[in-house]
Amino acid sequence: MSTAMRTCILGGEIARRSWLGLSRPVLTAWALSIGAALAIYLLGGGQAWTIATALALLAVVFATTMEWRDKPSLAARRAHDLRNWSRTRRGEHTYRNPDDPAHGDPALDPGWAFPPPLGNTAPLAVAGTGLDDMFIVRTANPGERPYYSVTVAVDGIADGLRGDAAYAAMSAAFGSFLAQMARTSSHVRGLQLLHRSVPHDMTRHTRWAHTRVKRLRDARLLPAVESYGTLIDTLAPLAEEHRTFVVLRFPQTEAFMADTARLARSKNAPIAGGIAQVVRDETERATRLLAMAGMGRVDVLGERRMCAVIRALLDPSFAIDRHRNATWNTCWPSYIGGRDCVAVGTDPRWWTRVGHIRPRAIEPVALGPLWLAPLLTGVDADPGDDDIAPTPTIRTLSVRMDFVPAHRARAATKGDVTADQARKAKEREKGKLDDGSTEVLADASERRRQDLMPGSGHHGVVYTASIAVTGRGPDDLDRACLRVTEAAGESAITEIDWCSGDHDVAMFTTLPLARGLAATPHTR
Repeated sequence: MSTAMRTCILGGEIARRSWLGLSRPVLTAWALSIGAALAIYLLGGGQAWTIATALALLAVVFATTMEWRDKPSLAARRAHDLRNWSRTRRGEHTYRNPDDPAHGDPALDPGWAFPPPLGNTAPLAVAGTGLDDMFIVRTANPGERPYYSVTVAVDGIADGLRGDAAYAAMSAAFGSFLAQMARTSSHVRGLQLLHRSVPHDMTRHTRWAHTRVKRLRDARLLPAVESYGTLIDTLAPLAEEHRTFVVLRFPQTEAFMADTARLARSKNAPIAGGIAQVVRDETERATRLLAMAGMGRVDVLGERRMCAVIRALLDPSFAIDRHRNATWNTCWPSYIGGRDCVAVGTDPRWWTRVGHIRPRAIEPVALGPLWLAPLLTGVDADPGDDDIAPTPTIRTLSVRMDFVPAHRARAATKGDVTADQARKAKEREKGKLDDGSTEVLADASERRRQDLMPGSGHHGVVYTASIAVTGRGPDDLDRACLRVTEAAGESAITEIDWCSGDHDVAMFTTLPLARGLAATPHTR
């Protein structure tokens, strides 16, 4: 008996449900401007000049903060440009590794000990706690609750002769893993999924082939050997290697700190030891569930392996598994951020461009477990030319998910369903015929209501995605981004919002640091 392919609809939130479909900052600015206009009118005694001033204020605020077609407003763009200008003036767009020849040169090195986008991020000191093998990163940047993160390497689901039933079973198993992590008894409040695609190193296979060929004694096999050698030479520049990582995020909540304090008191250990114990217990549970979900081999990364991953994600010159000399203090390569990309390396050797994939960019259509396959494994390689050798497209896809407890998700869904049904009824009474947006929004909220019914075991989630594309030069990077955009279109993604002026900051959302999603009222 075959099982039907599991499908889901991730898109559907094609518009905001707020008043006039505007974001909260815009509504706040309008409310403040209306209050200021009323104050001017009342304090001026209702004279003609006060009315003109109040109207001019409202007109200016409206013109600068209005968002057209979900694009940033004029005020938002100017604030973004001002922020980038300020960062560049202070040298926050540049970092020099200690091994860089320009390190310490006042004309080229701003003197940062760590890349500025890291902020208050550092490993938790667990030495002497009995859990010295754990590598836990603590992040405590302004505007968000401090959190701890642990990175796990997984094999993922291998391609091959798999049918729809097999993919459906694996998808259901991973969904069960997410539901287990989202329970209130779990301290894991979010995940980051990382997928890295880099050129595959054929050296080990080539050595194996040479060893096998040396053992051959029959001359009749030589044509087959030569043919196989030609095949390796053809495929070697185009072969891809795919690596997958899962980052567990532990916010420093009251419940988390209460369990930490209890364990620290019971074992007469420092608070860092209690934190490491809680994180280790939750990580062991997560790795067990990942293995049960069919994710293959699951390894918790220590300091050297984690730092080697960070270094390789930023600078493809380093292999992900080359971790002998990787440490937190030295794993950050030199880079210089620009408007269109960030140049990585001392030469520089690589150019990286980062884009965001917002939920509204995903088409509201039924998607199966393989809906992201074109973007993950189906991007064409660069054919090269007379000066540049052919090579696969180097890219990193990062998906950040924050869990929403079931009761909060149901409350939000109830309000959305009510608003959508009221809008449909109002348009029906007036005889309006829209472009289908109202129906799509109503279908999305109704699906969430059905999924979140009590007893379903489901929880809510908010998510976003980022993608970093790396090229061997500006032209190579442009071609790589074009190929990635075409693959994204085949994955039901309508657009990639490429960053402008802050690629060096956005690049850190594609590192295993569990970044890339601001807190919402549902996830605080």
